[in-house]
This record gives sequence, structure tokens and C-alpha cells, in this order.
Amino acid sequence: MVPQEDTTFKIGLSSSSLDFSVMQGQKPQEKKLTLKNMDVTEYKISVVDYPHEFFKVKADKKLKPGKSAEIKLKPIKELPAEGFKKVLTIDLQGKENTRVTVPVIYAVGAPPASSPKK
Repeated sequence: MVPQEDTTFKIGLSSSSLDFSVMQGQKPQEKKLTLKNMDVTEYKISVVDYPHEFFKVKADKKLKPGKSAEIKLKPIKELPAEGFKKVLTIDLQGKENTRVTVPVIYAVGAPPASSPKK
């Protein structure tokens, strides 16, 4: 019997999406995505795609074994009232290279209806 290599992806994400949705009249705040390396490989982090027309991105450069790294998206201007669904794509270069794509969502909701006074 020949042992097979473990092909499990050993990078954990703090969230499966970045949701900037707000109630009407509120402004979206900076969001953070944390990557956790559960592998013995060090990775170089590159953000290769994101909605650059709406956000500024700051990302750690490396993801060391057993450590975490952060990627932050901060709105740089008024986001469109009609909302959007876009993606953040992260390239991880190490012993093996891989890409991770995370949805970036924005919607504006109506404020909750006020309850009638008695």
C-alpha cells in the first residue's frame, strides 16, 4: 500500500464572506479577514483582485506556520445605493500555490419599523 499525500487545505478563514451591508443612513465600516495557517509551510500573501473602485486594502505580506495574518478592506468613498456583490481574491504562494476567493457584499436595508406607541 502506498501512502497518499494529505491534500487538505490547511488555511482557515475567519469568515466565508465580507459583508458591508448596513441599515439606511449608516456608513459601512472597515472589515477584516483573518487567515490562520495550520500547515508547516510559510506562504507569501498577495491580494490579486478586489473591488478597488470602492475599497483600500491592507494585507500582511506573509503567513507563517501556526500564525495568523490579516487583510483589511476599508471603504474609500460612498458605496452605491443599489449595492453589489464582488470578490476578494487572495494568492498564497508557498510549497504549493493556491488562491482563495471570498465574496464581498454590500446592500442597504430599510430601518426597522417603529412599534406603535400605546
